[in-house]
Amino acid sequence: MVATDRSRVLRITADAVRLLVLASAVAAGVTSREGTLLLALLFLALLVPRVARLPALLDLMVCASLTWATWSQVWHWYRVVGWYDTVVHFVTPGTVAAALHLLLSRYRLLPSPDDERLRRAAVPLTTTALGAAVACLWEMYEWLIVDVFDTPIRVGYQDTVADLAAGMGGSLTAGLMLALWAARGGHAGAAGHGP
Repeated sequence: MVATDRSRVLRITADAVRLLVLASAVAAGVTSREGTLLLALLFLALLVPRVARLPALLDLMVCASLTWATWSQVWHWYRVVGWYDTVVHFVTPGTVAAALHLLLSRYRLLPSPDDERLRRAAVPLTTTALGAAVACLWEMYEWLIVDVFDTPIRVGYQDTVADLAAGMGGSLTAGLMLALWAARGGHAGAAGHGP
């Protein structure tokens, strides 16, 4: 498959996820105002990688991981299996961190991952730091919905530390993948190419 065809298929799939989120916001409206609000906010957030023209695969990964995390909260999938929460906290911050790294480098707030002047460790370290910030914001959000809005979810010291560790591990993994992509000739500034 030609790169542009592959990119087009990935972009269409990401757009399908966006439409699915919009439809699920309407469906959640029947049972939960909070769910509808979260899904509507998610839909708006998912427009960012599309408008920013992030690489198609990364656009799809951001859409899929954020949708998965939000659906897990809205429909209480976190209660199914104990380790499920850790997996979501591993995947989501890493994906968001990689997207943030590319966005910030595009606007020259960070060096581009394909900048040859960087040391090899710079991209994974920077992406891990971004992911740690995302994981911290996520934990602050969990605190807010439990302590301020009295939403019943499983939180506590051990859960918070495990979630932060998972988020940092996922972000390090995403940073290593981003560095590998850049080393193989990926162009962080290119709109439709790359991870």
